[in-house]
Amino acid sequence: MQASQSATEDAAALAQYKSLGLTKDPRAITAGEYKIDPHHTSVIAKLAHMDLSRYSLRFDSLSGGFLFDPSRTMAINLEISIAPQSVDTGDQAFDKKIAKRYFRIDQYPKITFSSSAVKIAGDHISVDGILDFHGVKKPLTLNVVYRGFAHGRMGFSGEATFKRSEFGVGEWAPLEADEVTLLIETEFVKT
Repeated sequence: MQASQSATEDAAALAQYKSLGLTKDPRAITAGEYKIDPHHTSVIAKLAHMDLSRYSLRFDSLSGGFLFDPSRTMAINLEISIAPQSVDTGDQAFDKKIAKRYFRIDQYPKITFSSSAVKIAGDHISVDGILDFHGVKKPLTLNVVYRGFAHGRMGFSGEATFKRSEFGVGEWAPLEADEVTLLIETEFVKT
């Protein structure tokens, strides 16, 4: 009985996927304001630990959005905010230690990124902006891949790299690498 139930669920999922009308054509996107879907967004920071592994930190609380203008085929005013106290390593005691000592959440309760320019080449997008981390504002470029649009929802994958010491966060170096890579998977929903 479980095999037939699973086959039925698989067929229903396939039918639902086909009915989405997923498109990668940016001209199909409707104009308006889009907000992050926190249930379908992840931000992972990776950095080398003793050069033995690329350790991962996930942030579980973030918000933000942008305005989309189809006549210009671009996002304007992209604003993203991450709550550093939401850091998740899988070890709650370690999370609290990182949040307090590394991110200094009492003094810096959020990390933000604000766009200043967007360049589009096919499905690849370069988003230049300002990263405000640990009270220091510096330019950062997000390299983004547009994943598509369906029913008022669009998806992106992004990546950026920066040196944490440039933001005044040099603790535990070189035991913990200076270079940090951000990996972003996100969906935005039209409001």
